Amino acid sequence: MKDKEENKVKTAFVVTMAILALISMVPVTVCAQSDVKINEIMYNPTGVDENHEWLEIYNKDITGINITDWRFFEADTNHRLTLVQGSMFIPAGGYAIIADNATMFLNEHPECNCTVIDSSFSLRNTGEYIALKNATQDIVDEVTYNASWGADGNGKTLERNAAGGWQESFANGGTPCEPNSVNFVPFSSWGPPVMYTWNITADARNPENVGKNATTGIFTATEEIDNETYYVINTSKPSGYTKLYVGKDEVNEDDLRKRVVTEMEPGVEIVNLTFDPAFVMWDFPLRNGKTWNGTTSVTGMIVNETGSNIQIDTIAVVSAKVTAEIVTVPLGTFPCLVVETNISYEIAGQQTSYLEKSWISPTDNGYLTPKYQSYVNGAPVEELELMDVIPPTFLNATDNNTTINATIGEFLVVTLEGNPTTGYTWEVEELNEQVLQQIGDIAFVPESNLIGAGGIQIATFEVVGPGNATINMVYHRPWETDVEPADTFTLNVIAS
Repeated sequence: MKDKEENKVKTAFVVTMAILALISMVPVTVCAQSDVKINEIMYNPTGVDENHEWLEIYNKDITGINITDWRFFEADTNHRLTLVQGSMFIPAGGYAIIADNATMFLNEHPECNCTVIDSSFSLRNTGEYIALKNATQDIVDEVTYNASWGADGNGKTLERNAAGGWQESFANGGTPCEPNSVNFVPFSSWGPPVMYTWNITADARNPENVGKNATTGIFTATEEIDNETYYVINTSKPSGYTKLYVGKDEVNEDDLRKRVVTEMEPGVEIVNLTFDPAFVMWDFPLRNGKTWNGTTSVTGMIVNETGSNIQIDTIAVVSAKVTAEIVTVPLGTFPCLVVETNISYEIAGQQTSYLEKSWISPTDNGYLTPKYQSYVNGAPVEELELMDVIPPTFLNATDNNTTINATIGEFLVVTLEGNPTTGYTWEVEELNEQVLQQIGDIAFVPESNLIGAGGIQIATFEVVGPGNATINMVYHRPWETDVEPADTFTLNVIAS
């Protein structure tokens, strides 16, 4: 069995680069020309091909595109585009379907509300060259697909992935008019601390918060429950805060929820619930159409709308589903999976449903949460929309004996080579806790699974106040108090 702490720090290291990639999710603001892509191909549907083939195009541009008089080519055969549904103007982030038989397509996909175009064609099952050309017959996009890529008669499609390559869709029938299933997060992401800044667009419990900002600290604190370590995801508002206690199922790569606490104001709790066992909050890999369910025992207290304190000791039923949506928030426009988790349990003899919706957008190795909503018995309670993401500042041995400027609320992550299996380890020897505070213990990430392998040690600090502070770290055997350390690291921090 793997050591629990080793597993935790391994997952932390894996997503260090994912946190750095968060800012890259912000859409660019300059575009020299239209950026429309062939995005999905149904070239060999199950059963009869005729009248059931289609392809999807996607407007990646930041402006809308008029595709009037554009043409579709397959094996150099020129096909006209005849509008059946929607508009020849494809908005930024919008989709259009080019179908062999548009009427048949709409019968099979009545949920699709994007532009649908008729353009009689017949795609080869073995593969062929296809292209999209604009009104002046310039190539907009082209691809030569091949049956070896997948989706060969099994009811799935070829989807363009985030790297620009092609994969067989996870979803049966593909994802017409929706973000591609292959672009979503295959694994959960844990890593160094990061701060979200939200705009509060709805708050039924504290209406005075609406229009103001909330902050969420992710991986910024841990607490022990039943001898298990959980990350505390803390969301603070001008009035009130909520703490989620989240753990990890190492085997199944699932995120688990153990506890939730909500305060209206200091000392006034309205929710304090513990779930045993911790239930699956996000079941990875996330993909459109996925569902899961389970049960858990829930204990604690909740304050109802009349102000009565109600004790809870019952069984909760958990059900979840994943859909796809493009969402626009103050930070930008993002293709997302929407994870809906419904927790149903009895309160004072009444069955109560608590629904959460989290919009999850992929980064290269992790995810971003642009939007969050919650409901009680179908009534909206809370909505948060992402405004900013503040990743930590990463430092290493090259920053030894230097001075940096930092701001209150910023996190500093120091990574240094080390090997605690030899008895030597990095420790913080001096720290002005009025300015800097260490977050958790120093983690060790081995460079391999070999016994005794070296690696890196990771120390995390939060800037908590203004002033000057020095981080002094030593690499030594802690019991050798009269021996000079094997190495040192010093960093001067000017905080404002």
